[in-house]
Amino acid sequence: MSEGRRDAYWQAVALSADIGKRPKRILFDGEPLVLFRSTQGVAALFDRCPHRLVELSTGKVVGGEIECPYHGWRYDGEGRCTAIPGHVGAMPHYRVRRYAAIERDGVVFISSGTPKDEPYLHCMQGKDIILRRVRSSTQSTVIDAAENILDATHTHF
Repeated sequence: MSEGRRDAYWQAVALSADIGKRPKRILFDGEPLVLFRSTQGVAALFDRCPHRLVELSTGKVVGGEIECPYHGWRYDGEGRCTAIPGHVGAMPHYRVRRYAAIERDGVVFISSGTPKDEPYLHCMQGKDIILRRVRSSTQSTVIDAAENILDATHTHF
């Protein structure tokens, strides 16, 4: 987490449709997170199992919990360890850091803190919104790409 952080805020990180049966890895403020659908809705956890630091995003979702692919430890949407294969007795209090997550109007927002308000979307209420996702790739440097985007006189060629 960045030093000198501002107050807690919501950040749009994915479309709701992108969070399906498989976990989704994202970067938030430079930290790897895993998004998945828990029994309470979309969950966002730090993308490392505390056992062996394996990426939870390479595991699978089982019954609304994320399962580590290394030894099968499971974590609920709050980040609590709920199952350790072969463990007998009381469950240890292992946890993965949880981030606040909320879905609004087909968008997933997360926060590392507790923002005072919900995500700022009221400006779009009552309007027809058309979302279009464009994905492409190119082989160029960032500077060449920026120059070409800013030089509109030749982009139509």
